[in-house]
Amino acid sequence: MLARRQRYPLQALQRQSQELKLQVDSLLSESRLKGVLDASKRRDIYQRCVQLKQAIDENKNALQKLNKADEPAPVGNYNQKKEEEEITSRQRGRQREREREEEAGSLLSREPDAGLDPRILGS
Repeated sequence: MLARRQRYPLQALQRQSQELKLQVDSLLSESRLKGVLDASKRRDIYQRCVQLKQAIDENKNALQKLNKADEPAPVGNYNQKKEEEEITSRQRGRQREREREEEAGSLLSREPDAGLDPRILGS
């Protein structure tokens, strides 16, 4: 059996960030179908937004803790690559946050008693 090639920590975080971006984009597309969605589907979208926020925050924290010494071998332009990934991560977080606020506002305007925790809305 072939051994799997070890991924460098920065590279692994970049890959995870790309996967999160795809999830955010998918959720954004789905949430734009508001006229078609029923209340339970909107709640599901909102919960997925909350879960994505947690995953994005975890990825961002791991990226901030990462340093050049964590890499098993030298990486060219490490600082530049890390900085670019931090910028991208912040942008994804802001995009997801806007989407979550939109969805929460939509839920509350349609269903005042949607079962949403107000503490989550403010975070």
